[in-house]
Amino acid sequence: MSTQTKITALIGFGTVGQGFYHYLTANNEDKKLATVVIKNASKSRIPDTLNFTTDVSEVYQNKEINTVVELISDDKEAFNIVKKALQQGKSVVSANKKMIAHHLEELVELEKQFGGKFLYEGAVAGSIPIIKIINEHYAFDEITEIRGILNGTSNYILTQLFDKEIGYDEALQQAQEAGFAEAEPSADVEGYDALYKSLILTAHAFGKFILPEKALHIGINNLKKSDLAFAKANHLKIKLVASIKNHNHKLTLSVLPTFVDENDNLFHVKNEYNAIEVVSNNIGSQFYKGKGAGKLPTGHVVFTDYKSLKEAKYTYRNIASGKRIKYEPNQNIWVYSDKITLLEKYLEEVVLINGSQGYGRLKIAYLIKAKELINIHHVSIIALSLADFADLRRNYLRKSAKSARK
Repeated sequence: MSTQTKITALIGFGTVGQGFYHYLTANNEDKKLATVVIKNASKSRIPDTLNFTTDVSEVYQNKEINTVVELISDDKEAFNIVKKALQQGKSVVSANKKMIAHHLEELVELEKQFGGKFLYEGAVAGSIPIIKIINEHYAFDEITEIRGILNGTSNYILTQLFDKEIGYDEALQQAQEAGFAEAEPSADVEGYDALYKSLILTAHAFGKFILPEKALHIGINNLKKSDLAFAKANHLKIKLVASIKNHNHKLTLSVLPTFVDENDNLFHVKNEYNAIEVVSNNIGSQFYKGKGAGKLPTGHVVFTDYKSLKEAKYTYRNIASGKRIKYEPNQNIWVYSDKITLLEKYLEEVVLINGSQGYGRLKIAYLIKAKELINIHHVSIIALSLADFADLRRNYLRKSAKSARK
């Protein structure tokens, strides 16, 4: 086999894999594709002229293959594939955010040790090249905060709930039919997907490797109609917001449904779009927005990585300074809940509105501990800023006083 044309292996031919292949053919790069590794050989695929195989070992045995594009859903299998490819000094492109979040520190060392390259822009924020932005645009400035919508599926569902006032199940079905949600959507709606992306960004922006089980993530699956009604009554929306902050070398991180008002840029981000606000010492605040789900937007980012392999390389320049940063899950936050009293033993302060509905102040670490309780009782948890809490409390007291006078 000639090295002139067949040098690339594509592993996975699902939604993103097909999106990547679309850009290969559109840019006359498909002749470089030596093989496509698939899971099910009996499934019909277009085009059927590709060299499909179910044996991934062919990728390692073929010394002419120097580039591996890994686009499968199984994170454990993906890790084995990427690890072996890097150990052979191959260049690797991946979009498997779960695998990367669990193993990034080890993969960075393998890249350094064996001289391969590892790019994964497609794993983080859809069409927004946020890793490139952090590595290049902020190379000479210190980032203090990253905040944003990192999951297009959840944002699409929330948009339908607020704008079309349909039910959660119907909104989820629409997201699945549109290709924004998987048949098994828990990674998206329970906040895992946004968490994995947040942890990858944390490594690049702050040089800190944090494992998923050490961080807080709560999704949108426990939100109630009453929560939406409460938000609308107070001129708010609910967004699934990832938040990473470094203050005085103390790092806090969370993924939570969050109240946002019309003055917040995230308020206006709809459907499958992602959005990220980056705050740094000298540049200040900058806002990035782009499609976060779909075959072609993600496929484009993967193809861009593929084309950039020759000259691009992540620097991980913040790892040295990250050793001086302490991950701090004991930071206090305010949350609203329809069943705030169920969290009584974790609360440091509570303000009841009606029955079990109200606000509570507690540590992020306590919310991590309470995750099982939250899921068992389908407790809605929605974060809010101190300013929003103050406004909501004033509104409540004003309404209460008005009712009392009647």
